[in-house]
Amino acid sequence: MNDYGAAPERPYQCFMGRWEGLCKTFDPEGHFLESSAVHMNVYWTGPNTWHLYEHFENLYGVGETIYETEVTVEGLTCRAESPQVKIIGTRLTAYNYIFTIESAVTQTTVYNNHYFLDRNTRRIMTHKVRDGKTVVFQIQDFVRVDGIRE
Repeated sequence: MNDYGAAPERPYQCFMGRWEGLCKTFDPEGHFLESSAVHMNVYWTGPNTWHLYEHFENLYGVGETIYETEVTVEGLTCRAESPQVKIIGTRLTAYNYIFTIESAVTQTTVYNNHYFLDRNTRRIMTHKVRDGKTVVFQIQDFVRVDGIRE
């Protein structure tokens, strides 16, 4: 059994649960390139640590990709480092979060903005940069399918 916690006011609590989503990729000029299913499971593994499992059926330019990372929370920020990614995140409001990710998988710096439209619906706006130039933009829309739902 995964621990999805209880209090929504706890930083990063709104991430907890199992999510199903679709990642849409656009070129730097805004033209649609492709979409892919994304499966995510996020749960607490300790008082200040959460586990991120993210499975892209087809990550643009890479193919099928699975990320697994332990993320440590300190106050309103979080950090993680694995062979795949280095993550720094900040909670701006109870339902708005910003992340900077150095990705060894895509060889890009990824800027993610997470917006929780409600407790069970999340949108991630992504800007991927390589060598100072935009590579792609992505929009990921998720629905929580398990965990804390109201």
